[in-house]
Amino acid sequence: MARQRITRKELLKEPDQFLTQSALAFEWVKNHVREIVYGVIGLLVLIGFITAWTSWQRSRRQHAAVMLHEALKLIEAPAPQANQTAPVPDPDSGKAIEKLREITESYGGTPASARAHWHLGHLYFEKGDAQAALVAYQQARDRFPRQQQLSVTLAALNVGYAQEATGACEQAIDSYESVQQSSFAWLHGEAYLGMGRCYEASGAKDKAIDVYSRALADGKLTGEMQQAINEQLVRLQPPVTSPQVQTPIAETGPVEPSTSDPNADATPTPGANTESESAPAK
Repeated sequence: MARQRITRKELLKEPDQFLTQSALAFEWVKNHVREIVYGVIGLLVLIGFITAWTSWQRSRRQHAAVMLHEALKLIEAPAPQANQTAPVPDPDSGKAIEKLREITESYGGTPASARAHWHLGHLYFEKGDAQAALVAYQQARDRFPRQQQLSVTLAALNVGYAQEATGACEQAIDSYESVQQSSFAWLHGEAYLGMGRCYEASGAKDKAIDVYSRALADGKLTGEMQQAINEQLVRLQPPVTSPQVQTPIAETGPVEPSTSDPNADATPTPGANTESESAPAK
């Protein structure tokens, strides 16, 4: 069957597809004007809210950073100048703790808040409150961003110190191991020493020796740290020395006084009197 051919006249009679779609879209907009207006208003409100929230967070971070700087100035004693005659003021740790706690309570979630927890741990530890230091160090470790691996590792090391000070040696060993497994080789020595101390405190002398031996086999430790660890190992495991061979002493009899010595029998026996002493005086 032959295909029917469409003439130009018939083609022009068909509706234009573009015009048809445009007309339909216009008709839809006309019927949904209220929904479109509400949608635009909602979008503008959302954009405004996000902008305001971002600006508020930026201002909040900046304010927290300024407060952290002021708090640290209270605990950092200024270096005396060459021509300074007045005494240098002592660090005010009490006021510093108050400011740092205000940062942690009012500006949580900011980078300064994590730093404030960390410095609070230092101050508590210096005051001898290991339990409060432990809580602060744990807060800092958990709040540091994961991409700040050095800060996270340093906080984990501090957590280990505080756990060791509170007697929680098993938990401290876990913290020290996380530091030892990090990519910061210059912290491995402290981690080895911490693990060794904890094993010693728990009575596991053999495990402490094993840790110190592994540390000495670690080629990334500095010479000073290797020396410190070697001293601990020698203290627990003194070097074995070969027994010394003693030369036998020849046995001899009692030495008799020589008869040729005029003074050999000069000392009288106690209680014995000579003839001249016993003779009566004439």
